[in-house]
Amino acid sequence: MIIDAHMHLPVGYPDFESKKAKLLSDMKSDNIDIGIVISDSELTSEIGSMDDCVELFAANCSNVFVAAGISPHINCKEQLLKLRKHLAEGRVIAIKVYCGHEPIYIDEEALKPVFEVASEFCVPVLFHSGWDNAQFASPDRVRTAALAYPTLRLVCCHCFYPEIELCLETLKSLPNVYFDLSSVADDPSYIPTIKATLEKFIPQMPDRFVFGSDYDCCDRKPHIDLCTSLDIPKEFKKMLFCSNAQRLYNI
Repeated sequence: MIIDAHMHLPVGYPDFESKKAKLLSDMKSDNIDIGIVISDSELTSEIGSMDDCVELFAANCSNVFVAAGISPHINCKEQLLKLRKHLAEGRVIAIKVYCGHEPIYIDEEALKPVFEVASEFCVPVLFHSGWDNAQFASPDRVRTAALAYPTLRLVCCHCFYPEIELCLETLKSLPNVYFDLSSVADDPSYIPTIKATLEKFIPQMPDRFVFGSDYDCCDRKPHIDLCTSLDIPKEFKKMLFCSNAQRLYNI
């Protein structure tokens, strides 16, 4: 079984129903059994707002779950009320904040209400890291947030790509930080180094890595190929592709 724990609705389609159809078709062709769609924090977006993604998947799609994007800078009080409702009804299984895409530091005080809701409902908070504007979720700042909220599960999307080894070395001692491998196979030139890094760190904390592709922003196949190629015990590979995400997201 493969769980793709990091997907977005594809762009370039005329409406949300056609985006949904394309996503489900590609999951089937890529042998993805279960997926998590992450909404935007924007209220109007090509990849869907919180409400858009909940409406598309939560009531009538048994193998796709929703992680709700939210921002402390965009109608936050109103969005938190909606988020609480969706969480209470079981229509959302995680929360996403877009550090770097938006000027949000992972350890800033403005995220406290989001973290409190996540703690109340026992759901993880995903956050963007690496790439451009990487300072907003640097490993040191993630460490500060993880220590301030030791019972909150934080999911480091992209593992501070491309400085993955720095990310894993800095955060490996924090048991409430998890690592989402989405987009790490985006550039073929980095793959040999990333493969060696993952083979070093996954055996140290095999329960803290989850497979993700960043579909439709990135190609899923290289991500599957990278994770399949890892020279790690078969049990750890099963955890990476499936059971860690089941436990982390209560699937």
